Amino acid sequence: MASRTEYNNPKSSESLGLPYHYEMVSDYTRVTPFKEAILQACKGKRVLESGAGTAILSILAARAGATKVYAVEVDEAIAAFAQKNILESGYSDVITLIIKDLKDITLADIDDQKVDIAIAENLSTWQVTEPQIQLMNHINSFLIHRQGDRIPNKIFNNIELAHSQYTFEGIEIRTYYFEFTGVRPSQIKSAKHLFREIDLNQISDTKIDQKITLKVDSDGIVNSIRLTSPLQVGNGIYFSSSDSLMPPVVYPLPKDLLVKAGDLVEIHIKYSNNTAWEQFSCSAQIVHS
Repeated sequence: MASRTEYNNPKSSESLGLPYHYEMVSDYTRVTPFKEAILQACKGKRVLESGAGTAILSILAARAGATKVYAVEVDEAIAAFAQKNILESGYSDVITLIIKDLKDITLADIDDQKVDIAIAENLSTWQVTEPQIQLMNHINSFLIHRQGDRIPNKIFNNIELAHSQYTFEGIEIRTYYFEFTGVRPSQIKSAKHLFREIDLNQISDTKIDQKITLKVDSDGIVNSIRLTSPLQVGNGIYFSSSDSLMPPVVYPLPKDLLVKAGDLVEIHIKYSNNTAWEQFSCSAQIVHS
């Protein structure tokens, strides 16, 4: 049985079925900012969508007045469904479905002309379990005009110190978890800080080895960090998270830290994009009291 956790931390060899796509498409919180950004940017433009899925965003781009849309989807099963949707939308003369890994797309696949708009929706908090950064690096290097628009165009990877309950009825379950609705929320122990800002107009690193120092705001125990990734989807348009997409992730520290208000905690994080949360590394120490 698939859970919300499995959908947000998929194995690379597995595809996401129609129930997951239904949840995403029906998620008003998710769809609305992307629709607004597409309406804002796509009229009269050539558009490339990475990971088109059901093709809903590609169809929205065509409705917004795009002159050409290339919908790229590697999963053959969902691509067949996308093709049906494109045909029924009435925009099959505008939208071309390309069943291929985005990293293998060349200018020859898009009529030997760079696009004006790239749509590449984020699915993973801190981009841990998806190739979002690798795909945008490929798009920026080969497929889009330098002054083109990206939807979204920025990612803000934020971090907070937290205290989480890991013991239930005498049983300790010390693990990362997704803060879905209905899951006990963590207690926040610091202000929210920007760990990394990713400009999707630029080539970005895919391996992270970085430290940050956070100030504790109340006495107690710090045993975890809370991670979020709000997006700048378009000009003045933002998306934070929903139950179907990019929920806050709470990751445990190796050991509890007994802290006082005003203490400084240094967090050292190492990971690579498009891996798994099991390969995410985090350590912490009090550096000043």
